[in-house]
Amino acid sequence: MGALINVDYSDELTRLRVHEIVKYFQRLGIPLKLSKISNEIIADSFYVHYRTPILREKPNNEEVLWYLFIKSYLSTDVYQEVSKISRYNYQVSKSASIKLLRAYNSLISRIERGAVEGVEDKRQDLRELSENQQLRQEINSLLRFYMGNIKNIEKLRKSITKALGNEVGKEAAELLFDIDIDPYRARLAKILESLVEMLSAIQPEVEQGEISERRGVLSGVTRLRTYADLQRATNLSKALYIQSRELFGYKLATKSLSIYDMSLDTRDRVYLLVDKSGSMFYTLYDGVAMDMTQKITWATALAIALMKKSKRVVLRFFDQMVYPPITNIKDIIKSLLRVLPLGGTDITAAVHTAVRDAKQMGLHNYKLIIITDGEDDMVQPEVLKMAKASFREVKAVLIGGYNETIESYLPTIKINTVNPESLKLALKNI
Repeated sequence: MGALINVDYSDELTRLRVHEIVKYFQRLGIPLKLSKISNEIIADSFYVHYRTPILREKPNNEEVLWYLFIKSYLSTDVYQEVSKISRYNYQVSKSASIKLLRAYNSLISRIERGAVEGVEDKRQDLRELSENQQLRQEINSLLRFYMGNIKNIEKLRKSITKALGNEVGKEAAELLFDIDIDPYRARLAKILESLVEMLSAIQPEVEQGEISERRGVLSGVTRLRTYADLQRATNLSKALYIQSRELFGYKLATKSLSIYDMSLDTRDRVYLLVDKSGSMFYTLYDGVAMDMTQKITWATALAIALMKKSKRVVLRFFDQMVYPPITNIKDIIKSLLRVLPLGGTDITAAVHTAVRDAKQMGLHNYKLIIITDGEDDMVQPEVLKMAKASFREVKAVLIGGYNETIESYLPTIKINTVNPESLKLALKNI
């Protein structure tokens, strides 16, 4: 019997989740004292995050230590922060469960080594354990260590959701919580905060791009937008009018009649190469805002803005290697949070990959945009010539740096200050 009233420990789904958590521990090679940690404890560790927990009034005699541990956890600020993002979120609840079990596993190990006075490896009274100050301090210390400092993740999730949508916000919160190293998590959170601020500042410039009107030239079939569009009703809509006035009236009222379209989508198709090497995580000073912003933040903001503005976008991050192609904003954020920055930059390999993609995927009518700080002395002019022959247009955006080869062979936009104004300027000139 576990510590929670509102969990059916015999339910098939509960047992499946327990099995998945155990398998995950085994896959990571993390030792778990399964002889001391029952399936009910594992289930508790998941459901205490997944739904609002209801503790039993008294613990099972064999699991008094776990009962005190979970009760202590529920009273912490850490739990309040975790529960904001874990409630009914399977992935976050699973990650939180693993961190909580690691903390409890460590507590058992310390008790077995005699590191906690007054606690024996046998059944003890809950009141006796509760009054053990060293035990309570040990529990709180382990919880802080294993759960980490995740303050403001929920606030960041909301701001990302507002700027980029619910799926992106949810993904970002999950990935940030998964990161165990607090300083690295804080660094990535700062990048995301700056990214959202920058995108919010240029919002009007990136909404859906431009669709030009070409009056008198048919460019396809679309749905009725205004009643004036009835002048361009398709033969199907005319047939409905003749055969079924009721159905025609319904489709007219719901604006689902088909008409001939006179507008043409002229938004660009763009292929982006975005440098994600170690030097891109250095900062540039913004004299107006009196703030330091990492180059990768500005580069990612430009990539997302282009993805929102353009008709189609293919993006590859690169450093010493070239990463898989990305075609949506959620995967940009996921890649930004998961791919650790490496030291070197191989622009030649990245452009070679773009040229190969152009041939294999038929991207010759795309613009190629290379976003980098230019810290690569080995760029081959021949590969830049190949790129110009493979794409409709090729441009480079150099952030806070220079590269003689790139500037000699490609039209180059030089960025010396990373802020919303320079972002708008780059968008205008790409």
